Amino acid sequence: MIPSYTYTPSTDYIHSLSFDYIETYSFQRGPEYEAELKIIRPEYERLKVRKEKRDNLLESEETRLEALSGLLGFTQYLINIKGQFHPSARKTNAFQRNTPEVTRLLSILNTEVRDIPMFMCAPMYRDAVVFYDQAHRIVSTLNICLSCLYMETSMFNHIQGDFATYELLGKFFIGIGHAVED
Repeated sequence: MIPSYTYTPSTDYIHSLSFDYIETYSFQRGPEYEAELKIIRPEYERLKVRKEKRDNLLESEETRLEALSGLLGFTQYLINIKGQFHPSARKTNAFQRNTPEVTRLLSILNTEVRDIPMFMCAPMYRDAVVFYDQAHRIVSTLNICLSCLYMETSMFNHIQGDFATYELLGKFFIGIGHAVED
């Protein structure tokens, strides 16, 4: 099956959402995460090479390779296709819709999209916003890479932002206590 890519301007995306509160998350960063990567990456590479060369993995090793592939084999999102939060995810804040923080975020995402960044790197999402309805169900998740200047709600569902949008998002996250890298 050929994936269906969507490209939605941030202005259209934010106007399409009906939500009651947000939570902000930081993931794939920090000393704990880096230490864990040093442990699991060699195991992943060893199992992957063995599978490719000899295809003689035990059932438990196949299961472990699948789990590690989910963490290392492709772009990571805050919430995976099984609906699970990334193991490194740390909730940093929660804000009701009528708070100044959410008003600021809405304003940022309403920045007119005139100049879309186009870098050749793969995004490494480290910041995210989860939008919830009043029944505490997830309405949408916005994964944000402030390095590549890229956003997706999920795989193949891209949100286009202006260069200025990402600068403002970086300031927003820093302002609410995220450990955003330069």
